[in-house]
Amino acid sequence: MSAHAPAPTRPGAGLPRRLSAWYDQRRSGRTLVLGWLGTRVAMLVILALAERFVVGDVFYYHRKIHALFSVGLPATLNEYPTPVTWLLWLPYGVTGGNRTGYLAAFVVFMLLLDGLFTVALWRSSGRRHTWSCDFWLLFVFLIGPLSYLRFDILPAVLAGGALLAARRRPWVTGALTGLGAAVKLWPALLIGPFLAHRQTRRPVAWSFVAVGFGLAAISLVLGGWARLVSPLTWQSDRGLQVESTWATPVMLARALKPSGWTVDLSRYQAYEVFGPGVGPLLTLSTIATVLGLAAIAALVVRAHRHPAPSAVGVGVAVLATVAIMTITNKTLSPQYLLWLGGAMAALLLLSSDDDPVDHRVVRRLGSQLLVLALLTHLVYPLFYDAFLGQHGHAGIVVSTLITAARNVFLVIFTARACRLAWRRLARPA
Repeated sequence: MSAHAPAPTRPGAGLPRRLSAWYDQRRSGRTLVLGWLGTRVAMLVILALAERFVVGDVFYYHRKIHALFSVGLPATLNEYPTPVTWLLWLPYGVTGGNRTGYLAAFVVFMLLLDGLFTVALWRSSGRRHTWSCDFWLLFVFLIGPLSYLRFDILPAVLAGGALLAARRRPWVTGALTGLGAAVKLWPALLIGPFLAHRQTRRPVAWSFVAVGFGLAAISLVLGGWARLVSPLTWQSDRGLQVESTWATPVMLARALKPSGWTVDLSRYQAYEVFGPGVGPLLTLSTIATVLGLAAIAALVVRAHRHPAPSAVGVGVAVLATVAIMTITNKTLSPQYLLWLGGAMAALLLLSSDDDPVDHRVVRRLGSQLLVLALLTHLVYPLFYDAFLGQHGHAGIVVSTLITAARNVFLVIFTARACRLAWRRLARPA
């Protein structure tokens, strides 16, 4: 039986199974287009009617790009790599600098990225409407309009696209990984798993170096050394962000005694927590980041020791790498969850023709990530004002419990991804 064929249903099967079988029988390119249009229009309606306040970062980008011509590149958007400045200039140039037009062009640009990745999933599956496509449609929808009001969907799509192209067009994998590293830094860690496959190692490496180091060289020439390294210094100087996994203990304590801790907007455009215990937690987060890098290195070494790591093994290693970087950091903005979605969608597609047991495990990971996406939408923007203390003590308690649950489930998700990656990359007996 084909891996994509619907499972037969018994006369006494439950309603969910019958509905699933009915849906599987009607999947097609048309249902994919209708699903994409329906969920994306719904997201825009939600944005217009209920979540308009999440557009603040886009207007911040507009202000910075507008000031670029007077302060220069070295003083513009120092928290991001230099190529991000060029990226964020595109909607400015298209709209002639109009503030409202910039917002519209930015959203359209992110919608196009979303649509292109959906098409890539469809084409990579043999032009079939598969579960990986459904996952991507639901995942972005559950994150909400925020997906189109930050540029984090770009590294998510680049990571997913790199994984899809890893065996058929390895030079594309290297180029996309290099581009991801140029705009968000952390995708540079993905090159380790991608280089594990010996037959494709050379084109992956050369294209990664050409794109990643090429953009770094251009950035150095145009912006100087201080501007080149400013994202690293900016990140290291930041405090404990309230939504991060490491802030969970003090935020739970704050829910019991709000007066014991202060939550305020720092100069890094993020809400951070200040008070007892924050210093030790920052130290622990630094140690955890180092240990996380060591875990990633162990996975990479295990992948390279394997004589012929499978596409699924490399894909799970990529997913685990992104998850480790997400939970160990002292910062965790809601849009960071998007990073996991691209790799997860590609992995679901790759595993569909693999071992049935591991495919079920990967599908469970995908389902867990959908729950994490929904919880993240609850964290921000739905309960964020309450989290900041603007709706009384009861609001703080409820929002803190939701955020803590999201963070605990995210740690569990990371552990399961790492365990699967370790098992899939074991050398054959």
